Amino acid sequence: MTMRLWLSLLIGLLCGFAVSRDTAAENSPVPKFESDIAPILEARCLKCHGDGKLEAGLDLRRRFLIVKGGDSGAGLVEGNPDESLLLQKIDADEMPPKDEGRLDDKQKALLRRWIASGAKTVAEKEAPIDEAEQASRLSDEDRAFWAFQPPKKPAVPRLTTLNSQISTPIDLFLLAKLADKGLTFNAEASKSILLRRVTFDLLGLPPTIEELDEFLADESPDAYEKVVDRLLASPRFGERWGRQWLDIAGYADSDGYLAADRLRPEAWRYRDWIIRSLNSDLPYDQFVTQQLAGDELSDWRRADEITPEVYDQLVATGFLRTALDPTYPGYIEPNEVHQVLADTMQIVGTTFLGLTVHCARCHQHKFDPISQRDYYSLQAVFGGALDPARWQPSEVRSIPFASEPEEARINEHNNLAAARIAALTASLNELTLRFRRKRITQERLADQAQFEKLITALIVEPTKRNDEQKKLIEQHGLASVSLTEADLAARFSDYREDSAKLKAALAAEAALKKTITRIRGLADLDEKAAVGHILRRGDYNKPGAEVAPGVVEVLAPAGFQFAPQAGYKTSGRRTALARWLTSPEHPLLARVHVNRVWASHFGRGIVPTIANFGRSGAKPTHPELLDWLAVEFGGRNSFSQKRLHRLIVNSAAYRQSADLDAAKQPLDPNNILLGAWSPKRHQGEVVRDSLLTVSARLNPTQFGKWANVAAQGDGSVIDTDDEPGRRRSIYQIVRRSQHLTMLELFDTPLMEVNCPERTVSTVPLQALAMLHGPMSDLAAGGLTERVWSAAATDPDRIRFAFRLLFTREPTATESDRILRTLSELSREQLTNKPTPTDPEKEAALKAAWRQVALVLLNSNEFVYVH
Repeated sequence: MTMRLWLSLLIGLLCGFAVSRDTAAENSPVPKFESDIAPILEARCLKCHGDGKLEAGLDLRRRFLIVKGGDSGAGLVEGNPDESLLLQKIDADEMPPKDEGRLDDKQKALLRRWIASGAKTVAEKEAPIDEAEQASRLSDEDRAFWAFQPPKKPAVPRLTTLNSQISTPIDLFLLAKLADKGLTFNAEASKSILLRRVTFDLLGLPPTIEELDEFLADESPDAYEKVVDRLLASPRFGERWGRQWLDIAGYADSDGYLAADRLRPEAWRYRDWIIRSLNSDLPYDQFVTQQLAGDELSDWRRADEITPEVYDQLVATGFLRTALDPTYPGYIEPNEVHQVLADTMQIVGTTFLGLTVHCARCHQHKFDPISQRDYYSLQAVFGGALDPARWQPSEVRSIPFASEPEEARINEHNNLAAARIAALTASLNELTLRFRRKRITQERLADQAQFEKLITALIVEPTKRNDEQKKLIEQHGLASVSLTEADLAARFSDYREDSAKLKAALAAEAALKKTITRIRGLADLDEKAAVGHILRRGDYNKPGAEVAPGVVEVLAPAGFQFAPQAGYKTSGRRTALARWLTSPEHPLLARVHVNRVWASHFGRGIVPTIANFGRSGAKPTHPELLDWLAVEFGGRNSFSQKRLHRLIVNSAAYRQSADLDAAKQPLDPNNILLGAWSPKRHQGEVVRDSLLTVSARLNPTQFGKWANVAAQGDGSVIDTDDEPGRRRSIYQIVRRSQHLTMLELFDTPLMEVNCPERTVSTVPLQALAMLHGPMSDLAAGGLTERVWSAAATDPDRIRFAFRLLFTREPTATESDRILRTLSELSREQLTNKPTPTDPEKEAALKAAWRQVALVLLNSNEFVYVH
């Protein structure tokens, strides 16, 4: 057979084979979902997209669900494989995950052919998914995580041996863990240390000498408990713990955004509400509810008037207005708007849930079972007020402190007053014009046509007249003539009397006008809340599937229905959120709060990651104690925050000494088991307030508008040395672009979003600020004057200073050392005066005391609580 024949035969066979194969494909049965596609998906995909879990909101158990798609959009386009997202992901080997096993080429081809042929099913209508089969994004393992389970009150441990240190059930939980290591509590701290510790913890201020003497003299068994009760009743309690809450809420008195950083004139009302609420021990469930939905708790818009209670509820919603917001009239950029929403979500999530919900903004949460759908469902709860399509800039968005009937009455009243003011103003203007004409006529000006121009020229200040006006005045010889109202009144008695009457009437009418205070709070625009959408990759330009308002699914019981009840101009969504959060079965609200309070007292939380109770956070060191505290807080203690504080600070664990025990160190080197007290450094605000207090410079005025700070040429920011500038730190302005340097050095946060937990750093600049800063310098001067006037001799002055600064007596060694130092410093002051006079000696000693005072203020003991 020739080569040509072989080639012809080979080509024919190949062509025939190709035709045969294509014909076979065309003639093969059309793939059906139930018989051909579902088995592939079941084997490779339903673990994440159907069997108890829905990654990206995508359910692959039914054809109609694939068409519907998930968070990224429709899963398939009938008849168009290349446009079908499902096939795109599979062809690119993005899905299924590698460890689940990729689809082989044959399976991919089958999927492509199924879609190309119209994505057929065997039945004309697919069977619905049963209720039992309803898709949940969650597995049993997800729900079983400890933080997602409602807290159950555990039994209080019983000790096998008696322990006289037990004061509260807290001690039993801690001692049980210590006993496992063969350890127990330290002995109780001295009375002076306890007084100093608990006073700083509850009030953020040092105890007075009088309080020290009273406590030391009280030998009753409940002397300490009486101190705790007195401190909890102090109006300073709300200032101390209000500062803690404002950190969590992300409070600031300015909008932020680089140099603009516009002020928020009414934000301080929210700060004051926090202080008052803590002082009055507003139950925590109400405290939360009012901040999330205070505007939805009453029909205030249609009420006859707004009561003080309703005012407080409206002000409380300032919590939802703390996020950095650079928008203003004329500048509403979508990117900025959505960042405000994102920051608000982060504040809500870390404050009430102790979870990093914000990590699900662009994708499914990497560690916790929180989907993008969860994130945008929760964001939709706030859509009635924070609607990107109807965005109100920061300075515009506010709540009138008036109901609609009140506002109508005020507007009617002001309109009538404005009409009377307009009439009086017209009369005054006519009177003035008449006497101006009279004044010019007196100067024998015949040309009446020049009146208006001359009057205009003569009213203008001589230095501000233009050339034409100067020429006109000179031409008529009127350079010495003045037509101001004051000159007219001086020349014409009848003008003086008539104008005075009109001005008095104008002032009286103006005084009658009423203004409506605007509250920096949050209220729904109306009952038509915005439709929520999942944003693909968090991009507002790529809206995906619609989402209904809801909560984080893993935190809700199975079958939970988010059911807001709309009211007049409100969607009711935020009230529904608050009800869910404060329900007794909520797994996190109480746990997160008691853990936060515990951390503030002990320096470390039972869950060390204060704002992360999720899988990537730390596990609780004492889980039973945490649950006992949470249930006790929300149950028998009725969400009373003061009872929670009392329970903690009355415990033997809190009252331990900080003495080091060599036997304990190897067994519990970081004091995780709390077998001793761990000293804590004061927060920046406490350092500043203590300096003001011990130097007798603190202005105790409470509430009201902030106190300003002063930016210096070197870039530092200091207090103004006046009465407002000497108020407690919580009343200092929190301006994002002008952070008080003293506070910043001691780790007071720069408020970008919020600060659930402060860092504690030790840097050289702290020591330099305490030694050379203006605040310390002024405090040293004030302390010197106070010490000098309190006692007549140096030993007594030293004793007074130690009791004032450190709540204790000086040791003999300390006293001797300071006496020697005072003597040496005094001699230095008198070096050039061989025979100093008594006044010169006194001045030298006083100057020496100022240096000693500065040294005492720079001791570790002044800035730490032991």
